[in-house]
Amino acid sequence: MFLAIVIALARCGGLISRITKRGSGVMVTGRVILKLIPSAVETLSVGRSVVLVSGTNGKSTTTALIYRALSTSSNTASNYTGANLFPGIATALAENRSAPFAALEVDEMVLPWAIQQTKPKVIVLLNLGRDQLDRLSEVRVVAAKWKAALVGLPASCTVIADADDPFVTWAARDWVNVVWFTGGAIGHIDASTCPECGLVLRWTPDGASYSCACGFKKPSPEWILRDNILVGPKDQKVTVVSAIPGRAAISNAARGIITASLLGVSLADSSASISKISSVDGRFSTLKIGSTNFRLLLSKNPASWRETLATSATGPKAVLLVVNANTQDGKDTSWLWDVDFTSLQNRTVVVTGERRLDVSVRLTVNDVKHDVVENELMAANVLGNCEADLIASYTAFHRLAKGVKR
Repeated sequence: MFLAIVIALARCGGLISRITKRGSGVMVTGRVILKLIPSAVETLSVGRSVVLVSGTNGKSTTTALIYRALSTSSNTASNYTGANLFPGIATALAENRSAPFAALEVDEMVLPWAIQQTKPKVIVLLNLGRDQLDRLSEVRVVAAKWKAALVGLPASCTVIADADDPFVTWAARDWVNVVWFTGGAIGHIDASTCPECGLVLRWTPDGASYSCACGFKKPSPEWILRDNILVGPKDQKVTVVSAIPGRAAISNAARGIITASLLGVSLADSSASISKISSVDGRFSTLKIGSTNFRLLLSKNPASWRETLATSATGPKAVLLVVNANTQDGKDTSWLWDVDFTSLQNRTVVVTGERRLDVSVRLTVNDVKHDVVENELMAANVLGNCEADLIASYTAFHRLAKGVKR
């Protein structure tokens, strides 16, 4: 009864936040709940099949896909719009208390707490890479925290881990109930040395596998994604279709299908439901500014920029880059030098954002011709009546995505 009263009170706080236009109310609601009942997430997780999704890139999209797949079977709670810290998790569970399933996106550093609180049925480990190094830990530190957190899991919990990522492999390999997945990712921008012993990792010439003299190596996957065909144990096979463009989207869809299958949803039903999702929380949605129709893409670190630029290369010729350096973006923009921007050569490129001059220098070094403007409207005036990709860092993206939602 007390929990119900607290949730009602917290929702009032969230409503006030929305009315006063201070935010969506999600974080306020969760903060109130956890302030008054610190154990609320543990209580709200009892009797549910909880799925936790974590990694540097792809959390929101993968969580949304899992949510959609599980929803074909039963009511499902989720926070796939990106509120992946303590309050967001509390709010998601409180907003849908009767749902037997919960698909929860979890920040990499929050995952150990979420494991302890929710006693998950499935954990999906996507990837680990450098992200906002001015405020987050180095990749190996995060991997070590994951490794320690997995030790306390009940044997009934299944971990779906990416065999293509050496850090994820190292973190998950000692757990007794691991399902290994490979999406065919080539190489790893941050994995030059072995997470086990520190020696230089040996990568095959095609970048598809890795090993070390200490014995650490890529595990043999149970689930293999080749092109868009997902093959699993016992001759299971399904075609993976994604309305979201890009190779990463196909891999995320495959993980969603695997996760749902562990909770009783057929491969065919999961694949069919997932194939209908074309946008997640504004990603890949369209926004018209001036006379230019922009497709919104979020990029926030070297690995995600590499994926996004590859996806954008098959899109419109015009592209606008918007880079900020606020706390949520990471104030350190040195990551720009870890991104190869040469794919933007011979395209119409415009740059804006708070750190537009940093981006301009980086593009100049890569011989990418571009214009620098003060804001998106000025960029639209330069581009004119056309289709264009708008690739934005975190704060710029979410500000622009609000325009889509309205």
